[in-house]
Amino acid sequence: MRPKYYIYVLVLLCILITTGMVAYDVLDIIFHPKNHVWTWNLEMYKWTGVGIVAFVILSRLFNRNLKWFATFSHELTHAIVSLLLFRKIHSFSAGMGTGEIYTSGNERTLVFVDLAPYCLPVFTYLLLAIRMMLAKDMLMYYDILIGLSIGFHFYCFRTQTGSYQTDINKHPLFFSYLYISTFLLFNFTVILISYWHSKNVFTAFWYVATHIWEYLMSMKNVIGGIIIN
Repeated sequence: MRPKYYIYVLVLLCILITTGMVAYDVLDIIFHPKNHVWTWNLEMYKWTGVGIVAFVILSRLFNRNLKWFATFSHELTHAIVSLLLFRKIHSFSAGMGTGEIYTSGNERTLVFVDLAPYCLPVFTYLLLAIRMMLAKDMLMYYDILIGLSIGFHFYCFRTQTGSYQTDINKHPLFFSYLYISTFLLFNFTVILISYWHSKNVFTAFWYVATHIWEYLMSMKNVIGGIIIN
C-alpha cells in the first residue's frame, strides 16, 4: 500500500468513528424520545419500510430488467459525481451487466468517482430533495417510492460490491471497503434525519457534517491532551 493510503486510512477511520457516534446519537433520539413512546417516531418511516418490502417482492418479478437498470444506475452515479467534481465525461455506456464511463480531470478526485456507486444512493437523495416541496397528504405514496429507491440501492450494493470490481481493486482493498463503509453510514444517517419534522435532506446533511466535525475536534483535543501529559 502506497504511503498516501496510510494517511487516507487514518483520516477515514477518524471519520468512520465520529460518523458512528453521530449515527448512535440519531438512533438514541429515535428510540428514546423524551415526550412520547418510541413507536411514534417509527411512524415517519412506516411507508418507506413498505416501499423497501415492495422492492424485495418486485425484484423477483423483474429481475432481468433490474440487472440492466442496476448497471445504468452504477454508471450514472459515476457520471454525476464526475460532473460535481468538474471532470470531463468522454463516453458513457451501460448494458446487461456491463458498462463503462471514461472521464478526465484531477487525478486526486478519481477515488470519489470510482467508489461513489457503492455508497451513494443517488435516486434516494434526488427523491428526498423533491420530498421537501410536497404537501403532507402526498407523503405516504411518495415515501413508498423512496423506500423502493433504498431497496434498489441495497440490491445494487449486494450484486455489485466485491473485490472483482475494477473500481474497488484499483485501490488497496482495505481502503476501498473502509471508504464505502464510512460513507454508506454517513449517507444513511442523513436519510434517517431527513424525515424529521424540522429537517430536510439539505439540513440533515449539514446536521451530520457539523456533528462529525464537533466530534473530530473533541477527539483532537483528547489526543492532544494525552500527548502533552
